[in-house]
Amino acid sequence: MDIQIILQQMLMLFAMMVTGYFIWKKEWFDENAYQKLSKVVVNILNPLLVVNGVLGKDSGGDLSLLLQNLGFVVFFYLLLAIASFALAGALRPPKAQRRLYRLMAIFPNVGFMGIPVITSIYGAECMIYIVFYMLGYNLLLYTYGLSLAKKAAEDAVHAEGTGPGAKRDAGAGDFGAGTSPGAGEAPGKQWRRMVNPGVVFSLIAVAVFLFRLQAPAPIVSFCDYMGNATIPLSMLLIGMSIAKSDLKSIFTDARIYGFTAIKMVALPIAAVLLLKPFGADPVILGVFALQLSMPVGNIVTLIAKEYGADETTCTNGIVLSTLASILTIPLVCMFL
Repeated sequence: MDIQIILQQMLMLFAMMVTGYFIWKKEWFDENAYQKLSKVVVNILNPLLVVNGVLGKDSGGDLSLLLQNLGFVVFFYLLLAIASFALAGALRPPKAQRRLYRLMAIFPNVGFMGIPVITSIYGAECMIYIVFYMLGYNLLLYTYGLSLAKKAAEDAVHAEGTGPGAKRDAGAGDFGAGTSPGAGEAPGKQWRRMVNPGVVFSLIAVAVFLFRLQAPAPIVSFCDYMGNATIPLSMLLIGMSIAKSDLKSIFTDARIYGFTAIKMVALPIAAVLLLKPFGADPVILGVFALQLSMPVGNIVTLIAKEYGADETTCTNGIVLSTLASILTIPLVCMFL
């Protein structure tokens, strides 16, 4: 693997993030515009990019690779769940933050940043492997993830000695542009939230790939043009989210540095060294390692805030890990 090419790709993505940073600082975007563009990228452009990655691809002979990838996906989330306990134990955060560190460890940015980074390295052909990580992500997020966020909020309430409703009210109703990820909902409604454009289009992509479904040329072109807009726009949005953060408090949080080093460098490198001798397909192993190297997912802050947990800790983790990924991802690639 040519590390120089990977570093160039990461620097290109970083330049897009910097552009988003200055767009926000110039006040060309406000919070309302940011939320609306984010909805367009997440609900329209990103799903179309997923489908575009499998259109015209032949599944012949690749079913065994899909099964191998599925095994890696299962191992991926099991590994992160186990590592989350080890991280929380090693870093010894305050009790109110322990479950938040576990939340950050289990839910990296497999889609919003994973797609542009991995496709820029391996090409759109690897999209079929990425969609399984996205499906697993949604399944865990709206079950185990919400449970962790809720318990983290309870830990914060006990730590501060406040009433059970004080923290909860502070974040209620402030998810994205006013939609909630599930706070206070019945379990059935939380499950229904998994039926979103990302999941639906991921399933469509799997069906298209497996059954070799053909689409008319205009639909292919539409998915191509619209999907390709995802990469620059998602990087611009990440840059804007960094611009909104308090960088001084982030860069002085020593525990977040330790989290980033273990989660984004030590863990993926150790996993690659462990799995590489078993002869896994290089692309599938590469996708696995890169997903393991992704920064903390933005959704972590949103669900922490919704339940009234300490979203500042999550924001610090997201921003520092995103900035660090420009260097840590090429470093991990050196071991592939």
